[in-house]
Amino acid sequence: MIILNLKGGLGNQMFQYALGRSLSLKNNDALALDLSHLTNAEKVGDTHRAFALEGFAIQKNIASPKEVQRIKYPFHTLSKIARRINQKILRNTHVGWEPRILKKTGDIYLDGYWQSPRYFTDIRDVLLKEFTPNDTPPIVTALKEHIMSSQSVSLHVRRGDYVTNPRTRKEFGICSIDYYRNAARYITQRVASPHFFIFSDDIAWAKENLPLTEETTFVDDPSLRDVDELFLMSTCAHNIIANSSFSWWGAWLNDNPEKIVIAPQPWFDTVAYDPSLIPESWIQIQK
Repeated sequence: MIILNLKGGLGNQMFQYALGRSLSLKNNDALALDLSHLTNAEKVGDTHRAFALEGFAIQKNIASPKEVQRIKYPFHTLSKIARRINQKILRNTHVGWEPRILKKTGDIYLDGYWQSPRYFTDIRDVLLKEFTPNDTPPIVTALKEHIMSSQSVSLHVRRGDYVTNPRTRKEFGICSIDYYRNAARYITQRVASPHFFIFSDDIAWAKENLPLTEETTFVDDPSLRDVDELFLMSTCAHNIIANSSFSWWGAWLNDNPEKIVIAPQPWFDTVAYDPSLIPESWIQIQK
């Protein structure tokens, strides 16, 4: 059995699931999800996050506490000590590309962020199906029709704790207004009559500050779920993304063979990340 420790928001959970799903198919083994970190996040100083994948058509097998205990701590106290050293002392969070992971077999407990498409590029067709919302509210259908009828460009602004948390802002950085201005200019020089669809966790800030003169729609219906917004971003012809795993997935799931994707450079300011995170076909602009 492969058990996946889910943590973080929707984009992070998608990276984690994608690796787990890849391994489960490679090994012909069962995949189960450990939700205990999400439930107890605030107790260990993390931001509370919901189980965000349940809106997708994924394999939703939830690991029991007994299964987690057996696979996470196969050597009981020794396993607990080793994990504590890795996490607290070595600060090993498994963010980037670790090819040895794909060679593992048998019982596996995956605890990391795994932010590299090299883990799952070969199961893209599977993920395109499973990372589809399991229901489509009327508002999503209407917005999708609007998007599909234009030269649509999703533009995602990530603020939230990137702004309010000093540590997070220092480590990850935030995309400047100049980044969005330059990205929009790049698009308008190459796409006839683009229509920008703006997605943000701070849509009021986006409305006040984004200097866009082209056709623009601010996607701000409060009934939309995160999975709905991500799905809508993926249906746009082109994408301008923030340094956010959420909008990264919106661009990666975009199946337009002629898409233009613009990503910020550097992705994070002081946190290491795998260079393969940004596909070679994507355009990088100083953030």
